[in-house]
Amino acid sequence: MTSSKINDSDLRKQFLQYLNQPELCEQFYIYMKSEHLAYVLEFYLACDGLRNLLDDTSKQGAIIELIYKHYLSNGKYLSSSSKTKFSLSDDLILSIKQRLIKHEYNLKFYDQAQEYVLKYMLQMCYPKFLIEQQQKEENELKKHQLLNTPKFSPMHKRSMTSRKKDVFEQLKQKNNQRILK
Repeated sequence: MTSSKINDSDLRKQFLQYLNQPELCEQFYIYMKSEHLAYVLEFYLACDGLRNLLDDTSKQGAIIELIYKHYLSNGKYLSSSSKTKFSLSDDLILSIKQRLIKHEYNLKFYDQAQEYVLKYMLQMCYPKFLIEQQQKEENELKKHQLLNTPKFSPMHKRSMTSRKKDVFEQLKQKNNQRILK
């Protein structure tokens, strides 16, 4: 692979670092919301919180049930757009549901679900987001350049300068003629 291209591992690291920075994560969330995919990111973050932020394991079961109810029950898609339907694999949802029925609160299936969602975002969402961000930056740069660009091109400036000199010279000559008279 060439050095100019980011490999999958580097892209994954970059994306995970991006998500761990609140302001950048918020930018990505706004993008996902505009694409009707906010639930995808929310589900990913809920799973991440379950794995990384839950200190009290006695609450684990209740939170797992809440995540299931909010994001996965009733065959819910994790997207609200008809053009970008996305959900977890049926096998994974079935495994999670069966464990919940048995009151087995194993994080393994949520880890798998989170990984599934991460791969989707890495393949389908994050590259488009980066392109959109780059286009926004380029547009801002163009706007800035337009605002700071003189109204006349350098060629016009030269001709304006020479016109100014001509006009000034004519005024000087007229003034000199008046003085001589």
